[in-house]
Amino acid sequence: MLHSIIAIIEFELFRILTVQRLAVALVMSVFPPLMITILSGTGVLLFPEFFICILCGMICLLSLLLWATPNVYSELEGKSWTFVTSRPHGRLAILFGKYLIAVAWSFLVSWIGMSLCLIVIDQEILVSNLPKSEIWLYLSMILLLASTVYAAIFSFFGVIVQRRAMVVAVGYFMVVEIAAALIPAVVGKVAMSYHLLCLLIQRVSWILPDNDSSQGLREFQILYGIWPSWLHLLAIATMTVTMLTLSAFVIRSREYLTLEDSQV
Repeated sequence: MLHSIIAIIEFELFRILTVQRLAVALVMSVFPPLMITILSGTGVLLFPEFFICILCGMICLLSLLLWATPNVYSELEGKSWTFVTSRPHGRLAILFGKYLIAVAWSFLVSWIGMSLCLIVIDQEILVSNLPKSEIWLYLSMILLLASTVYAAIFSFFGVIVQRRAMVVAVGYFMVVEIAAALIPAVVGKVAMSYHLLCLLIQRVSWILPDNDSSQGLREFQILYGIWPSWLHLLAIATMTVTMLTLSAFVIRSREYLTLEDSQV
C-alpha cells in the first residue's frame, strides 16, 4: 500500500510541475504580500496580523478546493479510475496520495505568501510584541494544521459527491466554519476555525481588529472561552483522523460510475 501511495504522489507531482499550474501557484502566493503592500502604502493597515491570516487562509482554502475535492472525480473524468483501482490498494492509494499532495501544495502556497507578507511589512506596525521570527513560526504551524484538517474534510466531500464536491465544500465552510463558529455554544466548537483561532490567539496574542487588545481578549475569553492548546490540537487531530477514516470506508465500499458507464 505504501508503494502505491508513493506512486500516486509521484504521478501527481509530475502533473503539478507544469508551466500553467506553477503560474497559478505563483499568482496565489504573490497575492497576499501584494495586498499587504498596497494596504501599507495607503496607511489603512492597522492590524497587519489579522489581514495576513485572512489573506493566507483564503489562499490555503482555495488551494485545497482545487486539489483535495476532485480526488475521485479527476480520475473518473480522466478515464483512469478503472486502471488505478484495479491495482492492489488502488482506491486507498488515490485517497491518501492525493490527500498528502493537497496538504503539501496548499501549505507551500500559503506559507510562501505568509513569509513574503512578513518580509514586506515593518516590525513597528505589528500589533503583537513578538519578533517576526516567532510570528512566522506560529503562523507556519497554524497553516500546516489548517491544511491538514481541511484537506481531510474536503477529501471526504470528494469521495461522497464527485461532481459538486467543490460547491459542497464551499457551503460547508460558509455554514460551519464561519456561521457556526460565531455561535458562543458547543456547536461552535465543531468548527475547526474556532480551534485554529484560539491557537493563534494563544501564540501570537490578539490579532482581531480592536482598539484595546487586552479588553478584546478578555471579551473573547468570556464569550467563547479558550481551551488549553493540547485540547485544540486533539480536536483538530480527531477531526482529521475521523474524516480520513470515513473517506477510506466510503471509497473502498462505493461503486463509482465512470464516464463510459454513465453513457450506456
